[in-house]
Amino acid sequence: MGSFADWFRWAEQAHEIRGDDMAGRTLDLDLDLDLDLDLSARGGRPMGTSPRFNTEDWAKLTPVITPPALPTFKVPTRRYDDWDKDMRAWSYVEEFIRNGGWGAGTSPIDFLKGQIRGQAIFPIPNDPAAPAGAQLDDPKMTTEVRGVVASALNRADRALEIVDQASGAGALGYWTGMLRLSPSKDPNTFLLMLVARKIGEYVAMGLKDFYRMRRPAHAYSLIMPIIDGPDTPSYPSSHALQAYMISGVLKLALTPSVAPPATWAPGVPVSPVRSTAQALDMLAYRVAENREIAGVHYRMDSLCGDFAAWECLKKIAALAAPLAAPNPPPANMFHTLVHGAKGELRDLT
Repeated sequence: MGSFADWFRWAEQAHEIRGDDMAGRTLDLDLDLDLDLDLSARGGRPMGTSPRFNTEDWAKLTPVITPPALPTFKVPTRRYDDWDKDMRAWSYVEEFIRNGGWGAGTSPIDFLKGQIRGQAIFPIPNDPAAPAGAQLDDPKMTTEVRGVVASALNRADRALEIVDQASGAGALGYWTGMLRLSPSKDPNTFLLMLVARKIGEYVAMGLKDFYRMRRPAHAYSLIMPIIDGPDTPSYPSSHALQAYMISGVLKLALTPSVAPPATWAPGVPVSPVRSTAQALDMLAYRVAENREIAGVHYRMDSLCGDFAAWECLKKIAALAAPLAAPNPPPANMFHTLVHGAKGELRDLT
């Protein structure tokens, strides 16, 4: 086996680590390679990262006891309330599906397909039930492709962001960084973000499976995306949908709450930014726009993601209502979670 330096050079190539050629960014082994080398700072190895090998002698430590001398074990009195937030977020997805008010016998995905057919801002691909004027045709497709080509002029400026935001965990860091959030200090807010991300993923995948739109590079090869997009259909943009979902639920948790507007309009950054709500809107727009600049999404993908998020956020706002009530009783999971996050974000304006 070679030296650590030899191993590191191999790891650098295998994982395509960004080094000095990427704006002088330093390598964080724990984040970029997930080696978890800082065990002493964590008081031991991280939970669940490796098995524990108990030898045959281990069983000998437990004496053999035969009835009626078997010991009595008590039912635990402490509930497992602090379990993995990323996994726990799925229970909120179920609440969203079951109690979102989609109509009798209607799923969230079917409801959203109907709402998308009712708008006239962005084209709709591969949906014969959509109004004729809203369906994607060759002229509209040409406009979409030209938009992707034109946005590529910004790749040099946005390359670091695009690569950093390619993964879900990387993108989340922009919201936690903007609001200085900590999973340990702001557990409700962090869980709320994960819930928004999970709902966004569920909705995006359901809609993608229906529209099954090809990616921009399938339409025009010279787009040459600077990253490899996921092996999923293009429409809507999951990054856009999840970005607007995350910013939207955080706006609900501000004081005063900023609820979704009664009428949807495409998100446009406000300059100068004068409030936390405007900063969250700007971040969601930028994350969505970066995917267009990268060459993996059309503008219509981002707009559809924005629109679908707005429809979902109205349902979540209704579940969390009343948003302004002081010390509200726990009416449902979203109500409790949003108001818990409001306490953690109370100083933001």
